[in-house]
Amino acid sequence: MNAPDADFIIIGSGPAGVSAAFPLIAAGRRVLMLDAGDDAGSQEENRSVRILGSDLESLRADDGSSPKLQTPASRGILERFQRESGVGGDGFKPIGSLARGGLSNIWGAQVSYLDARDIADWPIDLACLQNSYERVSQRIGISSNADVTTHANGGAGLPLGATAVHVLRRHEAAQPADRSFRLFPAVNAILSKARPGRAACDLRGDCLYGCPSGAIYNSRQDLLALRRSPHFRLLDNMRAVSLTRGPGWTVETADGSSFSAPRIILAAGVLGTAALLTDLLPIGEEGLRLLNSPTLAIPLLSPARLLRSATPTHSLAQLGLSLRYGDSPSDYVTGAVYEVGSLPGQSFVNRMPLGRKAGRAAFELIAGSLLVATIYYPGDQSRSYIHREVTAKKGLTVRGGFAEGFDIRAAALKNALRREWKRLGLIQLPGASLAEPGIDAHFAGTLPMGEAGPFGTSSDGELNLHPGLYVVDGSILPDLSSKYVTMTIMANADRIAHRLAEMEAASAL
Repeated sequence: MNAPDADFIIIGSGPAGVSAAFPLIAAGRRVLMLDAGDDAGSQEENRSVRILGSDLESLRADDGSSPKLQTPASRGILERFQRESGVGGDGFKPIGSLARGGLSNIWGAQVSYLDARDIADWPIDLACLQNSYERVSQRIGISSNADVTTHANGGAGLPLGATAVHVLRRHEAAQPADRSFRLFPAVNAILSKARPGRAACDLRGDCLYGCPSGAIYNSRQDLLALRRSPHFRLLDNMRAVSLTRGPGWTVETADGSSFSAPRIILAAGVLGTAALLTDLLPIGEEGLRLLNSPTLAIPLLSPARLLRSATPTHSLAQLGLSLRYGDSPSDYVTGAVYEVGSLPGQSFVNRMPLGRKAGRAAFELIAGSLLVATIYYPGDQSRSYIHREVTAKKGLTVRGGFAEGFDIRAAALKNALRREWKRLGLIQLPGASLAEPGIDAHFAGTLPMGEAGPFGTSSDGELNLHPGLYVVDGSILPDLSSKYVTMTIMANADRIAHRLAEMEAASAL
């Protein structure tokens, strides 16, 4: 019998995959990472190509999605996933990545941490995650936005835009007594001070176009450190297509190659992992439950900032917010406020009832006073299911929807937010819209930790039906709060990998 290729095979090079790799190689385990992408050409594109696209993709008709999903890099990543993954959507936008670095190529980079109430129903407690949160935070580099004119305290900071500063000051001067609405400087995975191989943010506003300076965290950056270990091996252009159980596990790839290991770690993203497990899970007519965050986008105008120029800042979230709407621990929304002047203007110009030239002139005139708020509901407000296509050998379709009564809750939330905007001196403009399910890319709950039955996993992410097969991406989060989930996915992957390394060491004694 041939010797296994590694102690662990990790499928996927996104944030979860690299977070699982570090503890394993530190413990001396042999890790093979299979990646569907590569780095070919990633360092060769000039700024005009990154912004406009080699085929002028940025000039295509606006499809109504988030500006960050309409950049040339994002279009290429999403279109390849939709073309090759076998995952389609029905009332749902299937967001995934087969590129090097996974969805960290196009993430918003905003950082949130869950608290004890958020994970009250999980099979682990907050103490199990705390060390992992700290390790991941130190590794990826985090900065808080700061009002430098008031010398804000805290860690490393980046300057807030002038309109965000104005709004934050209004909030701090007259906060709601019950603290039901909170507004605060956003925390982002972006460097304000240079690190080896990564420059500090230069405030050029290229955040959505690949950040050539490396200031925004991308898991591709971690691969450089991982590849220096003799225990780690990365194989390019190896898109995993099937898993077979024998004495151990074998991974087949699209080019006909195969690799074996006693344990496989799936870090392909929720939809990518579901596609790999199609033949291993009894997905019936009801489908596989998928949690996602219903998302609301709200354009805002600050009259006090009208006709004033935007100030240099990054184009990630400027402010974070939260608003409680019920008594249950999960009954709150979170969100982010962006300065429109730092975002790509084309998406906004395309939506104006003006010609392109007139729209551009109007946009430049008022951009410094415009904000966009994105609001995320918890996953229990979604009703999305992954279905296996009977007519396709391995095809999956995600059917999206919202929880019963969600339209009433959404309308009430808009009214509550409208009162807060008024208090902050903001005017909610026409055009507030609920995004198509899936656009949020906050996915979880398909293979929840601690759940019995064929779709459950252990607290260490091991599938109940398939010993030796572990999942470390968002699939195993038992529920989905409205908070940004990437940091928690990375911390949970780190936690699981430390547990696996410990179990391996104990079994060798």
